[in-house]
Amino acid sequence: MESSPHRERIKLAVYLLSKFIHNIENIGRADAVEMLRREYERHGLKPIMGKSVPSDIYDKEMATIYVIAKYGLNIDRDYPEVLKKIFYIEEALEEALSSLMSGDKEKAKSILKGVSPTNVVDSNTVARMLRLPLVKFVLGFMSEEEVAKVFKVVSENMSEEEKTIKSYIRFFIALRIAEGIKKGEIRNKTFKEAFKRALAIRLGFPKSTPSDDYIAVIAENVFGVPKERLREVLSLEEGQETSSTPPA
Repeated sequence: MESSPHRERIKLAVYLLSKFIHNIENIGRADAVEMLRREYERHGLKPIMGKSVPSDIYDKEMATIYVIAKYGLNIDRDYPEVLKKIFYIEEALEEALSSLMSGDKEKAKSILKGVSPTNVVDSNTVARMLRLPLVKFVLGFMSEEEVAKVFKVVSENMSEEEKTIKSYIRFFIALRIAEGIKKGEIRNKTFKEAFKRALAIRLGFPKSTPSDDYIAVIAENVFGVPKERLREVLSLEEGQETSSTPPA
């Protein structure tokens, strides 16, 4: 069994947050995103993402730094100005999600419109909101049961974004399996298939399972799992593309 595959990600987050805190008067969000990009590239680290690489992927990866800041280091208590100045998007997305979970759908949609560059609740904005529970889960700040509840509530209250939500559930399952392969928890095709289907059922979306090829992309790019090891666990076809690419 391997140690946490997110150790390097967490170390970099702590390093970046220290830089943000000590230079907060001179740093805005754009500066923080650029610092994040440089440090990731310098350390050969990829953002938590699916198959696509959107132009704003490092802005989206700020959710990872935010979760570590707020839930790992309690920066909201000691340095609230850092969250207000740099992580205002994540703060708004978390407020929108909290509003949805408490039954205030209209407030949630109003907040999401304010976050969206186009002032509409679109698939990209919903995906960014769903990234928060995903990151909380992979970093150990949210249980699988809590994530399942989030997916259920968001699905019930935002049926117009059903395609995006189901795609993100596939992304979540693929990421969980890719990490399991990296950590040595998932070692063969039989167990992988059973795990995949069982997780989809536990989440309440039994038909939203990712293809093995999509899992392979995440395992290789995000976790650096060698292709030889992937072939032992996944049923892969050379050149096959996943039919549905969830938003990053």
